Amino acid sequence: MDWKTFDWKSQRAGRRGEVLNNKEVYKCAFCKGTGRITFKANARCPVCSGSGTVKVAAPAVICGYCDGKGRAHLNKDLICNICRGKGIINIESHEIESCPACRGTAKELNSGLPCLDCKGKGVVPKTCLNHT
Repeated sequence: MDWKTFDWKSQRAGRRGEVLNNKEVYKCAFCKGTGRITFKANARCPVCSGSGTVKVAAPAVICGYCDGKGRAHLNKDLICNICRGKGIINIESHEIESCPACRGTAKELNSGLPCLDCKGKGVVPKTCLNHT
């Protein structure tokens, strides 16, 4: 997994595919931590309810489907279906690997829809790889 490292200036908590287990409160990806969405006349963010932060239980990873942006691919005004706009999603185990079906992209290779094997996360628990 060789993805670009993100920092707090760009509202990212870590690297895509990397386990984030040090905290449970993150900046909201959909509004970039402002609590407001400017494309709707500066309305309150529907993801964080205006607080600018979201809670995600540890362990977690950056959403592979939206790359942690919290927005849908085709219409940036819509919330990502995988992470529900948070940009970060909970995972079951600390022991993960890149999804072999989508090669860590979180998208089906032919359609661009969320990968069915990893459910759009881009990673799977290591134990799931043994039965394939």
